[in-house]
Amino acid sequence: MDLTGRPGGSGCRGCRGRPNRASTGGSMARGRPEGTRSRSTRDRILEAALPLFAQHGYAGTSVRAIAGAAGVNVATLAYHFTDKEGLYLTVVQHLHEELQRNLPSPPSADPAPAETIRGWVALGWSFVRAHQDHVRVLVRHVLDTGSLPQVILDRWSQPALSAAEALIGAFRPGWSQTQRRLLILSTMHLVVRLSLEDPVQLAQMARLKPGEIDEQLVDWITQTLLLQLGLETAPAEPPGRS
Repeated sequence: MDLTGRPGGSGCRGCRGRPNRASTGGSMARGRPEGTRSRSTRDRILEAALPLFAQHGYAGTSVRAIAGAAGVNVATLAYHFTDKEGLYLTVVQHLHEELQRNLPSPPSADPAPAETIRGWVALGWSFVRAHQDHVRVLVRHVLDTGSLPQVILDRWSQPALSAAEALIGAFRPGWSQTQRRLLILSTMHLVVRLSLEDPVQLAQMARLKPGEIDEQLVDWITQTLLLQLGLETAPAEPPGRS
């Protein structure tokens, strides 16, 4: 994609196949010194790009749209990021940094499995709710390319998987790594999918009040996990109002 916003190929090929410049953590600017004002402009461009990439994906977001939303011209964007791919990869790198900064430590192991499992589910749920645009960019990337950005996969997803796998292993030491990971992956996708949805719409479909839906779904996912782990029998009645 050139800086006129015209497509120069299909999708963000730099995110698959070419070296991932975002993984270096370096600036996409052309080596020019950045003062306070320049840094502010750069951050404004990144802030404008995030919701556009989240809503429209890489292919559906033009450089002109990003420049317009940031209140700069295309030449200014080129000064800081060279091209749209460079900007996108910098956004992905910032996503990783935001995830690292804001993801709380997981709850410590508790003798009561229900409390520990619920703590993990609630942690993931509240994090996605608080970082909608960040997570949507990753979801759009998967939809567009079939995989997560490599920097997210290497530096965040794999460590998170390993931590969750250790938790499941503490409750089910006889399970294979494949069994543990399949349970974790399916639960992660369920949490992300539901927590990205409008809570008012979710509440309407579940016949609940909007203020009730988050807690009820966290409880339901927790019960589902406990049943899959064989740690609890089915509840006498499902969560929610009768």
